[in-house]
Amino acid sequence: MKPGILWLMICSFQLQSHAQNLQETIDFADKQFYIGNYQLAVKEYQRALFFSKGSHVDYLYRQIAHAFFANNQFEQAAYFYELSFKTATNDSTKYEILFNKAQCYLLSKNYSNALIELMNLPEKNIDPYFKERQRFYFAVTYFGLEDFAKSEENFLRLLPVEDTVSKEKIHELFSKKRNLYRPNPKTAKTLSTILPGFGQMYAGDVKNSLNSLLLTGGFVTLGFVMAKEYTIFDAVLTSLPWFMRYHEGGYKKAYNIAHNKRAMRRNNIYKEVLGIVEKAKE
Repeated sequence: MKPGILWLMICSFQLQSHAQNLQETIDFADKQFYIGNYQLAVKEYQRALFFSKGSHVDYLYRQIAHAFFANNQFEQAAYFYELSFKTATNDSTKYEILFNKAQCYLLSKNYSNALIELMNLPEKNIDPYFKERQRFYFAVTYFGLEDFAKSEENFLRLLPVEDTVSKEKIHELFSKKRNLYRPNPKTAKTLSTILPGFGQMYAGDVKNSLNSLLLTGGFVTLGFVMAKEYTIFDAVLTSLPWFMRYHEGGYKKAYNIAHNKRAMRRNNIYKEVLGIVEKAKE
């Protein structure tokens, strides 16, 4: 056999072997992905990616992103979705990837980046399916950004035109300022800074309000007693550090109580709105 022919046969065998090994690696990674072994799936997909060219690359980028997403690693998922977006070959796939990226940012509460991704979708000549999804994602994103007027607007646009009852329910939920803006954490902190316990009372936590008032009031009383029995210096040295400690802890707790209570109210409103939209579209 001539050397040239032998060399060609060896190269052909190596290429076939390489292709088989590559496909086997991808198949193994797919299997790990579908049984929920996402870390191993990512490792195998990345190994396959190192040797891949052409159509495999786009698939591997997307699968790596999906695996990171399923494992709640949203920053890494967004990165590989971006790589997949650059290699995608049709508009529908690109739109899906944009929604995937937006979802990564929403779940990590990076609402500004989510908004940027959603605005990358074209305004015209887009399938109604994608347009409706965009409206829904806009509604959720604006809610996270606390732009409740735009959130309401997009939620309303998801409803059938003739469904005035559902629209009125959503408008009523958004129109009650108490539901979305109170208690104000900054107000609670300021009130407790001025008068210990008052911020907790404003936030509706009577127990912590009384606890803060009694603790700080007790140290103030102790200070007066020490000043009367001994000296002002003794009073300051004995009671002031404790008063400052509990006073600071009190207004920080007032802020957190108000923040958590407002977040819970907003979450309840959000769930109610989603329930209305879902029911209206059944």
